[in-house]
Amino acid sequence: MMIINILDQRDFLDLNGSTTKLIQNAINECSKNGGGTVIIPGNGDYIIDGIVMENNVTLSIEKGARLIGSGNESKYIKREGPFELLKNDTPICSLIYAKNSSHISIVGAGKIIGSYQKFIFPEQKLAPHLKSYKYPRPMTIYFENCKNIYINNVTISDAPFWTIHLVGCVNTEIDDIKIYNESRMPNTDGIDIDRSKNTFIHNCIIVTGDDAICSKCTEETKQYGDCTNLLVENCQLTSQSSGIKFGSSSFGNFVNCNFKKISIKDSNRGLAFQLRDPGSAKNIIFEDINIVTKHFTEEWWGSGEPIFITLLPRNKDTDLAGQVIKNIQFKNIKCNAENGILLYTNVDNAIQDITFENVDIDLRVPVGSKVVYDLRPCLEIDRINTSLKYIEHKNDQGVIFNGKKI
Repeated sequence: MMIINILDQRDFLDLNGSTTKLIQNAINECSKNGGGTVIIPGNGDYIIDGIVMENNVTLSIEKGARLIGSGNESKYIKREGPFELLKNDTPICSLIYAKNSSHISIVGAGKIIGSYQKFIFPEQKLAPHLKSYKYPRPMTIYFENCKNIYINNVTISDAPFWTIHLVGCVNTEIDDIKIYNESRMPNTDGIDIDRSKNTFIHNCIIVTGDDAICSKCTEETKQYGDCTNLLVENCQLTSQSSGIKFGSSSFGNFVNCNFKKISIKDSNRGLAFQLRDPGSAKNIIFEDINIVTKHFTEEWWGSGEPIFITLLPRNKDTDLAGQVIKNIQFKNIKCNAENGILLYTNVDNAIQDITFENVDIDLRVPVGSKVVYDLRPCLEIDRINTSLKYIEHKNDQGVIFNGKKI
């Protein structure tokens, strides 16, 4: 297997401007010769445009090296639209990209910096929710229809949009990475698992504005089927939206997902099912999780719910007939929250067999206080005004809370 250090043939001080071509040529050379490792030495900053990962290549970013996105979106790697919904006929792009590749890795103690500052309006130092030039903005890492992915040890920061987006990927391991995004930046999901299978995320720290770990089934990626066999454990999550979420893009099913030994703090929501399209969630287990929620500004979806389970129509064309959230287990969950648990659907008995075992709720607001539950995005009603309870529920069946049916 080849090993290429990109500075073997030149001095770091001789690099002028973008190092995209230098890195891309090394990746291509390794792949062409059966695979290997491309080393980014820890000499400092490397400005890059879009980079394409190829078969059997490891990109090793050494400690002290920083791959910094140029912010020149026209030079990033483009994927044609639509995006998220079929009606959204817009392309997307990424700083680091792969499609139809296998055995690709990004490792090392270095950093990848997304340069979100290039995509926002100036003079927003005191703004609680930053405004940007457009939607969508570049993703930092986008892998589609790839197999045997390994991401380890790197730190990713300042994403302008979704940080890691896995679309239709199989056999992915993400271990011991750190994501630090600007907390006021919208749409900066940490890791999006979109119709992917056999995904293992562990030992990670994610601090971001939007959802920290989010399972999706976007509409335009139907060919990749459901999102299945996801395992997340030993992670620390902070978000101004949800710590862990399913949805809101839910045009497929979420099946056999497990979350263990996780800390969620200072988040607008803890664990969320936000299904708004014709898909179901089945056989999901949450175990040994600590949750601390707090309210943020109304631009962020959520209102301090530690656990949020909803199945509602996105718009007038959404048909939820036959869709369910079923066989969901919560074990050994500690919640410190400003709002209660919500189970809510307008489809009779669509929420089934939900079990809460050894779930402790410490409310920082007195029971009976006026509270709001946030249902966005939703066709009929976007908020519920009510009095605070430990659990608010509607149209559910077979819900057991600490041994008692509710």
